[in-house]
Amino acid sequence: MSRKQFVFTQGRSAIDAGFELVQRIFRVWEDSRDVLGVFCDLSKTFDCVNHEILIGKLRHYAVTGMALGPLKSYLSNIIHRVDINGIRSSGSVIRI
Repeated sequence: MSRKQFVFTQGRSAIDAGFELVQRIFRVWEDSRDVLGVFCDLSKTFDCVNHEILIGKLRHYAVTGMALGPLKSYLSNIIHRVDINGIRSSGSVIRI
């Protein structure tokens, strides 16, 4: 596991990630350098995109190996279900 992995790692949490981020920002600020942060809420993203196209585009932009593996694993064999008025569909498996 990468030292950058915080969530789903024993003894580390999203709070630890936030703490490390703030520490890094202050170190850069103290050195009179610029800092930029990009934050994305991806909570519903994977419901809205074709997984094969997403993986292909990431490969195109040289996202591979350890960076692509966990995302590809997450997206593999997901069962999508729909709930409407309390009735749940049987679902379908998404394979990439």
